[in-house]
Amino acid sequence: MKKVESTAYSPARVTMIPVENVERNPHNPRVLFDKVPLDTLLESIGNVGVLVPVTIYPKIETATNPKKDQFVLLDGERRWTCVKRLHRRLIPAIIVEKPTDVSNILIMFHIHNLRLGWQLMPTALKLQALMETLGETNERKLSELTKLTVSQVRRCKILLSYPKRFWNTMLAPPSLRLKPDFFIELQRIRGPALEHRFPWWVGRGDARSVDIMLEKYRDEKIEAVTDFRTLAQIYRACVDAGKTQLFHAEMEKFMADKNYRLDDVDIPGASFESKYKEVLRSARRLLTQVKELPPDAISADNRVVRVLRMLRDLIESKLERALLEEAPTVVRTK
Repeated sequence: MKKVESTAYSPARVTMIPVENVERNPHNPRVLFDKVPLDTLLESIGNVGVLVPVTIYPKIETATNPKKDQFVLLDGERRWTCVKRLHRRLIPAIIVEKPTDVSNILIMFHIHNLRLGWQLMPTALKLQALMETLGETNERKLSELTKLTVSQVRRCKILLSYPKRFWNTMLAPPSLRLKPDFFIELQRIRGPALEHRFPWWVGRGDARSVDIMLEKYRDEKIEAVTDFRTLAQIYRACVDAGKTQLFHAEMEKFMADKNYRLDDVDIPGASFESKYKEVLRSARRLLTQVKELPPDAISADNRVVRVLRMLRDLIESKLERALLEEAPTVVRTK
């Protein structure tokens, strides 16, 4: 991994800069600016002006860019866009030193983590640029650098694993945009399908298989993106029960018949229901026991401390891997 430069910078005083002398930042992951919130900001700036100055840095003068006093946005593209739409000549700005490309990306990650979050697909694209520049793919290290959570980093990497044409469905205008939930939840079965080369998936090709799942979802043959969790559970239960061939046969029917619903996929005897119930009973019993145990009693026995720590770490690890995306409050996410 390459050494990461410090993202600290020393702001100067606020200066009024001609809007035409400022350009957008090519490293800004935020490329989606939905109309309603942008119109709200436009109205606010029209009434009271720009209350928070944008942050800019000098653009390096070259033979193809002979103009002096040219700047690049580091923070404030929505404000800058609104000022341009209002045909204002000047915008309040804080001028900072030009950062390196890596520092540029990291500064914007840190700034936007304190404000409105970026859409996940644009974030994934910028994370990809950061990974390529640094030669770093470790999720925890990327989390430390960007201040994204490990789960957010993992979800971004999942989106980047899809064929590029699907990225555009998440970058489309709001009326056409498909939320990342679909692709993140689909990965629960797509991942095993690619790793273990499920015949009904690899035989059609990855892109075509994703298309079929998307068509089924839009036609409501798949009712909710969280149904992919159930499908992944069925697959794992089939592996445990030695019924993978039955699973593949059922999924071939599902992929081949446009009227076949995900609810129709049924392999008798392939269920984790008894295991879930046992885990739930045990967890509730342990929860009651730990609540009733005084702290002094726990600290008095190193074996109890050790086992509880092991249990805590195991549960956190399982949940982190399982909950890539919390179940959405709205079932349909088109």
